[in-house]
Amino acid sequence: MANWQASLLMQTLSTGTVLAFQRDRIEPTEVPTLHGGDTFYGSLPDGDPFGGTVIERHQDRAVVEVDQKRYHLHKAQRHETTDRDRNLAQPHEFWVID
Repeated sequence: MANWQASLLMQTLSTGTVLAFQRDRIEPTEVPTLHGGDTFYGSLPDGDPFGGTVIERHQDRAVVEVDQKRYHLHKAQRHETTDRDRNLAQPHEFWVID
């Protein structure tokens, strides 16, 4: 189980929102990837905090729960992010709300 920082690349948690999940503390040989039971936290653009848990993960799909609401995610395809997004310093993964 791991803790992640989540950044929204849009204004709200809704269909099409891209989430950047980042980890700042990993082992040098570890490839960071979401797993069931992982937790995450972040702030909405208006400053309100949010956090959640990865309920399940299967290949390039995941289900997360935020404030007692479940969201289905898919791993972002290259066209769903920008070059600026991909230049994050920390190890990261992009996921999109279905």
